[in-house]
Amino acid sequence: MATALQDLEAKLNEMLVDKAPVQLPDNWRKWIATYAWVFALIGLVFGVIGFFSLLALLGVVSVFGVVVGAGGYVFMAWVSMLFMAAYLVVLGIAIPKLKKMDKSGWDLLFYSILAFFVYDVFRDLRYANYSTFMAIIWTIAGTVLSLYVIFQVRQYFKSTSSIKPNGSSVKKSAK
Repeated sequence: MATALQDLEAKLNEMLVDKAPVQLPDNWRKWIATYAWVFALIGLVFGVIGFFSLLALLGVVSVFGVVVGAGGYVFMAWVSMLFMAAYLVVLGIAIPKLKKMDKSGWDLLFYSILAFFVYDVFRDLRYANYSTFMAIIWTIAGTVLSLYVIFQVRQYFKSTSSIKPNGSSVKKSAK
């Protein structure tokens, strides 16, 4: 699994950085990388506010939704809430690592974008109707834009530790 993700990361780096027709200016890249943790923190704060607001609303609506036969929609709403909660936890874990410019924080953002892409496509297909095609197009566009930005700043995030063959962790400086 790790190899598949590493291969995907290498291919995306090639497409979104090495062969990208447009590169962000270096000063923009450095600024985005330096303040990525602030953007993540803002996203976390708004996400938590939205999560608890939607949770309260969903708690009330669930009872009525099941009664009127909208159980499938209620179920998907709860799955969405679980996905949102997991995303917010990952984002919370990533913030201190992003502040330290640690590659593991960047990796968490990368994995969360991939996971949300899979979830969004699943959700779009679950509610298949006349607008499903456009919903999937927007999902792809948003994902590509997110990946483009994080891959443009990837070079600024360095690994700060590695695992020795005997399993112990050792501090090292990365290039």
